[in-house]
Amino acid sequence: MSSNTDALSRVLEDVAKAETRFEGFLEEQLVAFREAQKMRDSKGLPVLAFCGLGRSGKDLAAEWFGSNFDVRYVGSISKAICPLIAFVKGQSEDKAFSERHDDRMYWFEFCNELRRNDPTLLVKLTLVENDVVAGVRSAIELECCVEAGIIDLSIWVNNPRVDPDPTVEFEESDCDITIVNDSTKTAYFRKLRRLADSSAMPF
Repeated sequence: MSSNTDALSRVLEDVAKAETRFEGFLEEQLVAFREAQKMRDSKGLPVLAFCGLGRSGKDLAAEWFGSNFDVRYVGSISKAICPLIAFVKGQSEDKAFSERHDDRMYWFEFCNELRRNDPTLLVKLTLVENDVVAGVRSAIELECCVEAGIIDLSIWVNNPRVDPDPTVEFEESDCDITIVNDSTKTAYFRKLRRLADSSAMPF
C-alpha cells in the first residue's frame, strides 16, 4: 500500500510541476486547437479516434489515414504529452517516448491527473497537429470527447495477438465500430481502405 501511495504522490507532484512549467504553453495549445477545429469544420472533416489495447494497431491505422488522405497525423496522445513527462523525468523527449511502454502505469496516472479538470484536454492537445486521434485510454475521456463533438467516430482496433492492457478503461462495445487487425499489414490496410470508402466522410 505504501509503495502505491508513494507512486501516486510522485505523480501528483510531477503533474503540478509540469502544469507550472507549461502553463503558458498549454493555454496556447488550447487556442491552437480551437483554430484547428475551425479549419476541420470548414472542410467538413470529421475526427476519427482509433482505440484499443496497447500495440493493437491504433497508431498504424492513424498513420495510414495520414499517408493516404488529406488529414494530418504526426503522433498519438502520448506524443502530445511527451514534452511534459520528459521535463519532469529530466529526459530528452526521444528517450521518454521510447521508454513509455516500460513505465506504462506512470504515463497512465500522469495523464489521468493532468486531465482531472477537463477530460477532453489531452485529445484537444493532440488535435492541434493531428486530424486523427490514437491513444484514448480513459472511459470518461472518450465519453466526454464524443459528447462535446470533438470525436466524430470511435473505432476499436481488435487485435487478439496483444496482451491485456490495464491502462485502457473502456471496451470494444463503447466504440462506434470495430475493425479487426489479426493478420498482415496488407490485410489490415485493405480493411482501412474499405472503412474510408464505405463512409460518407470526405477523405
